[in-house]
Amino acid sequence: MDRFGTLRQFILITGLALIVAAARPAAAGDPATILAGNHPDEAAEIVGEAAASPSRPLAMQLTMALRNRAELTRLLADQQNPASSQYHRWLTPDEFTGRFGPTEADLARVARWLKKKGFTVRSADASTREVSFTGTVVQAENVFAVKIAATADARLYSNTGDPAVPADLAPLIESIRGLDNLLHSKPAMHRVPRRDSSASSPDAMVSGVGPAFGPADIYAFYDETPLLNGGIDGSGAGCIAVVEDSNIDQPAADAFNSQFDLPALTIGANFNIVLVDGTDPGQTVDADETMLDVNYSHTVAPASSIRIYLGDQNHTKSSAILDAIHAAVTETNSPCSAISISFGFCGGSKGFYRTQNGLFKQAAAQGQSVFVATGDTGAVAYVFNQRQGACVPATTRSVSELAASPYVTAIGGTEFTPVFDGNGDDAGSVAESVWNDSRGASGGGQSKVFKKPAFQNGLIRKDKRRDVPDISFGASPYSPGFFYGGRDPYTGVPAVECCIGGTSIGAPSWAGISQLISQQKGAPAGNLNTRIYQLGAENDGATTGIRDVTSGNNSANGVAGFSAVPGYDKASGWGTVDMGLFVPAYLGL
Repeated sequence: MDRFGTLRQFILITGLALIVAAARPAAAGDPATILAGNHPDEAAEIVGEAAASPSRPLAMQLTMALRNRAELTRLLADQQNPASSQYHRWLTPDEFTGRFGPTEADLARVARWLKKKGFTVRSADASTREVSFTGTVVQAENVFAVKIAATADARLYSNTGDPAVPADLAPLIESIRGLDNLLHSKPAMHRVPRRDSSASSPDAMVSGVGPAFGPADIYAFYDETPLLNGGIDGSGAGCIAVVEDSNIDQPAADAFNSQFDLPALTIGANFNIVLVDGTDPGQTVDADETMLDVNYSHTVAPASSIRIYLGDQNHTKSSAILDAIHAAVTETNSPCSAISISFGFCGGSKGFYRTQNGLFKQAAAQGQSVFVATGDTGAVAYVFNQRQGACVPATTRSVSELAASPYVTAIGGTEFTPVFDGNGDDAGSVAESVWNDSRGASGGGQSKVFKKPAFQNGLIRKDKRRDVPDISFGASPYSPGFFYGGRDPYTGVPAVECCIGGTSIGAPSWAGISQLISQQKGAPAGNLNTRIYQLGAENDGATTGIRDVTSGNNSANGVAGFSAVPGYDKASGWGTVDMGLFVPAYLGL
């Protein structure tokens, strides 16, 4: 047979296989539709090791698809178009659910089907678009027509193919989670040892012995001082939501605020904690991330209130960070106008990230500005490693797909060598380069899940995908390194410690910047991307306040990354910010 005949035979066989797959029954006798992209790539690592125990219990979540999707797409575009009557006319969470969430009838219909198949339905909520249900491995395998494999020690398990659901219900269903336990979160934060180990007090450290950046240095370097002097400090702009899985060390936060003359954070006044899983996890291994997020959102918008959405991994069948993100968006009691997310995920399927994108569409429609750190592993993202049971850097180009949603602003990182005056204070801005040192590098590249959004049209045309980051901020824990609230390692006394870094510095800082915009505008700013790209395209930092970053790259883990160039690039986005210029330019003042 010639090569053309072989090709024709291959196409015929492949086409038949696709037809068979598309018609695969969810249960015997039921015409079915595959929920494409609903199993993690990492599942391939455990295929062939062992079958999961048939009686193993599973806690699952079915996410209902958004309704009236074409109408939502038009609304989101109109909300960003100054010529539209819908410009910046944000919805409340209840209005969003009423227009785009599932109907009670559809929700009940899906719940009835699950019950009929033998599952126990725990809850069905239109506001979250989720149906929570439980069952066993053998039930899930039979109903969803999947195989669930496990590691030899039975610690990890995953469906090895995409689940199928009845064809008549498929348009109502976005995704199903809980058929695997590979999803893990990872903070974008790095702490390094004290620069001056002999220093035993915050004053000794801060007074210039070991120079690093604190609030006053950020104000000088990123030119926030003129705004603060003019009363633009985030007051009246609502709250900043920070997404966490560890509670905060309140005395350490108090030490930071006292040292740097920031307003005290008082529970019940300008500071609140929402226990999204009903319980307080206390301080976990991610406590430094919580401190960093609170310290730097409070630094940039000192008069804004802060609300920690706190998940508890010990009391959820899902992910504590995922629970916290969902709560911050679907909150109906005075939702925050800005959301900072300094975590990424590994072990998530493409369907998982598409589902989170739907949630971020809701945030955008509600006027919430969402900022997600692009991660600290340069041109590679995290993948789940079954032997370590944790997220590890990939070995091929990839990005944090959570940050790649077109409805969030993806924040990269920079490094620089500051100039300090005789008092140890920053003397003003210097050129920045892409963060890339022994502790990490700015996350950046192109998405494998999302297409290029309208605001990126004309940029890097050959990749046709969503590129990240959008914009950057200082990140290196060495150059310059950032102070944070902690505990003296010798005495255990609450103290200002040094140093910390990561793209986690930028996410809460940009959330603070959005609050400055909201205050001056007198209303929530909403998603910043469209306006950032308009200003970036002007290529005039002296008027737009966008400082181009043109040096450095984000190569990491043996993988060639992307170099900073004039204009937009996949290492630093459009660059960084001069707040004193950017805020009025954003508003067209």
